[in-house]
Amino acid sequence: MYRLIWFQHVHKAAGSAVINQAIANGETLYPVHENGNPCSSNQQVLPIWDYEDNELLEFIDDCQSQGVTFVATEWGSPSFRILNADPRVVLVTCIREPWSRLVSNYNYDYYLGFSRSPSLSEFMIGEHRIKLDNYLVRVFSGDSDHESDALGLESVNSSINNLQLFDLVLITEREGDLGTYLFEALGWEAKEVDNHSTFGNPWTFSKLIRQLRLLSAVSYLLSMKRQVTEGDRIAFEEKSSLELELYRRVNDLQILGRIHPLHSQ
Repeated sequence: MYRLIWFQHVHKAAGSAVINQAIANGETLYPVHENGNPCSSNQQVLPIWDYEDNELLEFIDDCQSQGVTFVATEWGSPSFRILNADPRVVLVTCIREPWSRLVSNYNYDYYLGFSRSPSLSEFMIGEHRIKLDNYLVRVFSGDSDHESDALGLESVNSSINNLQLFDLVLITEREGDLGTYLFEALGWEAKEVDNHSTFGNPWTFSKLIRQLRLLSAVSYLLSMKRQVTEGDRIAFEEKSSLELELYRRVNDLQILGRIHPLHSQ
């Protein structure tokens, strides 16, 4: 039976590790892709999160006709309702404790040149493709474009309802989720893969040198994380209280990802 693993990729929550495990385990990705995200022939990421219901079903048909067995969506959220209702699709995601995810995201963007923000507080108010406050709520409620004050507890409830449509919800901090549980659930074997870690990449170090960012290059070589303050954390907790509530509730609902048996392979 045809199976399409649909991975909702949350930034800096082990997403690249899951994608590279999929590749190493012989899953077939879209003919042109960017870290699992399907692209057009001219390397543009397909905005499949904006597809209407019928377009999304046609895309799944297209994947089946091409033998594609793994798709990632990173820059938006498709209709989880439609994906859940299609017996060909296995919905998978992995989330991470919000504060540690944000700090990791900041370090990654800073050293790889996606942001030059000298502080986390400035990083938080910068221009980003995905807004950083209440990030998990934006992803799983589908309210990614709304201003923060437009989100509320109903958005948290919507996120929980949507997460319960997933076949597999992993939490990076939960023991075994990214180990035995992941591989047994998807029928994979653990492989040695590139996890896209922030530090330890010679290419990133050489890029910093080429950009004459010499102090940053030294910091990178020493694996020195960017400094964050207690004030940064307090400000984040105030702005992202809904996300923290969502993460707490997902942890409390130990059934998430465990009560929905995977579709037949």
